[in-house]
Amino acid sequence: PRCHGNRVVAGISFEPGTQPSIRQPGAMAKILIVDWEEEERVHLWSILEEEHELFFASDGKAALEVWQKQQVALVVTELYLPELNGLRLIKELVERDPAARILAISAISADQLDLAEDLGATAILYKPVEPPQLLEAVTRSLEGYRPSRTDRWR
Repeated sequence: PRCHGNRVVAGISFEPGTQPSIRQPGAMAKILIVDWEEEERVHLWSILEEEHELFFASDGKAALEVWQKQQVALVVTELYLPELNGLRLIKELVERDPAARILAISAISADQLDLAEDLGATAILYKPVEPPQLLEAVTRSLEGYRPSRTDRWR
């Protein structure tokens, strides 16, 4: 798909905070994808769109608004974000709902991802994210699994 602003052009379009216009029936869960890079949002969408109802935000502040309105089951967030960074987003989500399920993804540093986990992320992944890794982390997060630091898919 080609990207233009907040839309993906290829028969599928979406705005931040909305679901894709094409979605498979019987979506398993509402998932909010938060990443400042549109290519990354599209990449994650391409992996998850067949199984889940997806929402999107490009910064932490917009993510909080979507999270409140859509009652998502899982937030998949990059740590490096404008407005409200990913670590602050995680802290805010957990303060509002201690049972919030959050998957933190980043290429910045292992220390930042460990801090994300300490703040309440249910799972962490290092970029680049491969589809099997993402699918396993999403499934486990939705099931309420809390990872240990020795998990292979972290």
